[in-house]
Amino acid sequence: MTVNLWPGDRVKWRKVAFTINSTWQDGTVGLWDVDNHVLIENIPASELEAI
Repeated sequence: MTVNLWPGDRVKWRKVAFTINSTWQDGTVGLWDVDNHVLIENIPASELEAI
């Protein structure tokens, strides 16, 4: 399964909305929280739901 996600896309992870900050070749992404206060890194793209 190919996941096409790009920086700036809005996604849900664990039922919470985030904005993608970065995508990586290993299939992980970095996420900003709704208020852009916290960066969460190394989240597998397969765990995300596009919104």
